[in-house]
Amino acid sequence: MRRLARNAVVKHGLPIALIGLALAASPGSKAEEFSALGGGTVVGRSTGYALDCPCGPLPPVGEADLAVETAFYFKNLELFQVPGALGETFMAYAAPVRLRYRAASDLTIEVGAVLGHDLGDDDGLNLRRPLLRLVHDPAPRIHFIAGTLLQTHWIHDAILDDVQKFRTGVEQGFQLRADRDHYLSDTWVDWRVREGEVRSEQFEVASAHRFVLVGGRLHLDGQFMWTHTGGQVSTSGRIEQNLIYLAGLSWGQGREAAGPLDGWRLGYSWIFDRDETNTKPLDEGTGHDLWARGDVPLKQGMALRLFGSRWWGNDLVSGLGDPLYTLDDYSQAGVNLLITPPGRGLAIEAGFVHQWTGDVRNLTYQLAVTWGRAFRLGRLDPPPPAP
Repeated sequence: MRRLARNAVVKHGLPIALIGLALAASPGSKAEEFSALGGGTVVGRSTGYALDCPCGPLPPVGEADLAVETAFYFKNLELFQVPGALGETFMAYAAPVRLRYRAASDLTIEVGAVLGHDLGDDDGLNLRRPLLRLVHDPAPRIHFIAGTLLQTHWIHDAILDDVQKFRTGVEQGFQLRADRDHYLSDTWVDWRVREGEVRSEQFEVASAHRFVLVGGRLHLDGQFMWTHTGGQVSTSGRIEQNLIYLAGLSWGQGREAAGPLDGWRLGYSWIFDRDETNTKPLDEGTGHDLWARGDVPLKQGMALRLFGSRWWGNDLVSGLGDPLYTLDDYSQAGVNLLITPPGRGLAIEAGFVHQWTGDVRNLTYQLAVTWGRAFRLGRLDPPPPAP
């Protein structure tokens, strides 16, 4: 593998060599098991609000539209002989259908429902959750969201496992997002379980920040999540909390990168956690994540994403993160095919990830198809009278 990495420097330049070195540094590599799609509210990751939504831009002020977003997804986690982790398969479709009313230039109201179905269930189409979202823009490309959250967070998978949104369907609470040229952020409070006589309350407070410097080549990341289970009303007596922090940086180029890659990035993250319950003492853990990725263009609207990285851990515990990051030596590498025909609102992703730790090898497969469109309904309030 190291010989292949050296040859890559000669034939294809530094970016491919970096990916090769990330793989060669260990018996394997950890990488982007999450979906690489962007812009949607069901699968993938997104940074802003509605600007790159598959449904299209928001309607003009005073008007409304019907936004229909569909997502069909399959993800199969084939995990065997991995302590603390079980294999799982998700295969379903979901459709957040909502009325979007542009009340003012800085205020949008969305009302609707998330329809969906887990394939294999006996029930037919079901209402997963109601959808009510208020979005206020206190400044350009800064969004305050109340109600139904945008759950396609871009936080590290060790902090929040991407399959959590498949389990819950909808997140509810408050959210603040920034999508500026030199600064990105996603901060939210998600109230997962309301406390009852028996059930303990469960919520999370999370925040992810990124500074984009040196013409976009340098990214500096800081992330945090606090998950809490407990409450004073519940008779369960269960009290748990987990705090996890991340500091990271990466260097790379976007679509202007020279050579065979359409874009590449090499990064490193340091992760630290504090975990405690009312039945055991405080535990602390750490982890180090070295990763690399590169996109290979095939034709317009079609590309391959190659990725690989390496994880070293030491007793890390994450309340909602991917359990594979609790391993002291976790490895992974894979490829995704991304198809995004321009102007159609359609996106397709198909890929697999090869995972291994020691002599244990596993695979993850994923397939996602998303489509969205907005149907203009016109004005919902009468126009102002003529002078």
